[in-house]
Amino acid sequence: MSATKRVLRLGLLLVALALAVGAYLYQQLEHPRAAPSGSEVTIFFPLGTPTTDIFRRLAGEGVLKFPRFAEAYYRFARSATPLQAGEYRFDRPTPLSRVIDRMSRGDVVRHVIVVPEGLTAEETFALFWGRGISRPQAFRNAFHNPQLIASIGGSAPDLEGFLFPDTYAVTRSTSARQIVEVMLANFRRHYPVELRERAKARGLSLRETVTLASIVQKETALPKEGAIIAGIYWNRLRRGMRLQADPTVTYALQAAGQWTGTLYRSDYGFESDYNTYLHTGLPPGPICNPGLAALKAASEPAATDFLYFVADGAGGHRFSRTFEEHRDAIAATRRQREETASPPPEPPPPDAGPSSTPPSSRRSS
Repeated sequence: MSATKRVLRLGLLLVALALAVGAYLYQQLEHPRAAPSGSEVTIFFPLGTPTTDIFRRLAGEGVLKFPRFAEAYYRFARSATPLQAGEYRFDRPTPLSRVIDRMSRGDVVRHVIVVPEGLTAEETFALFWGRGISRPQAFRNAFHNPQLIASIGGSAPDLEGFLFPDTYAVTRSTSARQIVEVMLANFRRHYPVELRERAKARGLSLRETVTLASIVQKETALPKEGAIIAGIYWNRLRRGMRLQADPTVTYALQAAGQWTGTLYRSDYGFESDYNTYLHTGLPPGPICNPGLAALKAASEPAATDFLYFVADGAGGHRFSRTFEEHRDAIAATRRQREETASPPPEPPPPDAGPSSTPPSSRRSS
């Protein structure tokens, strides 16, 4: 046998061996032996992750074996479909073709974030960054972004009050600005022009209406009470009475980093433009992000002659027309509470009119 034939035969043998090894490895990658526990793993690939690092990470997490061969197969047979960045959830192990298909489609993990009514912007954003979605500073930048503020009309220092409470589906790659833009669009969609016009007819700007709605949102969890409480505050505004809304004091303390979780008598004297015990009229801006029911209540307050209300101890409120009725309501509530628990703190005297002295102890509006 000539040397040429021997070299040719050896070459063919090596090719056959390589094909056999390749076929074996591909078979192992396409039909991996299932793990006994059938576990899953979630992996995040930032934008710009090199292909080599992707396959090395997949192998390191037990999604597939033979990362070099898997990468070689992808570059030779599937490179026309780029692998997309993002967060993925895989079984351990997962067939190679399924991994490539999912990453080519960008079939990333979607996080469902439920934003309750009545949260501040900081509390709202924490729901997202607490799940690894964007960063606190990115949210704060979007919160103060002049273009986004202009998109809701008027001028304001921030977007407090306009981050509409709802359920949001986002990915790890969704930016803070994108999330805020969606929340603002949601606000515009849910709070229609006709409601805005009704509030405008009462002399309230959009920001003032949302500010009133935010106070209503924090005062009651009962939809049937919202319009009544809005009507009470509307009556007090028209008469030049202080609103004396506890949630505004809480917000002021939170903004100053002095909120302890409990409102004390001394807190009603805390100096802040948001403290409606010290200052007449609405606070400078919203104190939370209200839901649709509170927005409707602020836009269409109930026609009522009530001026005061106090928590009834059962989740609702007692409403009064005069200061005397209000004192009786407070006494009745205290008696009811004393029968079931320790008595509540002594409330301050409600504002009786424009010239009244600011209260210095706890109230129920």
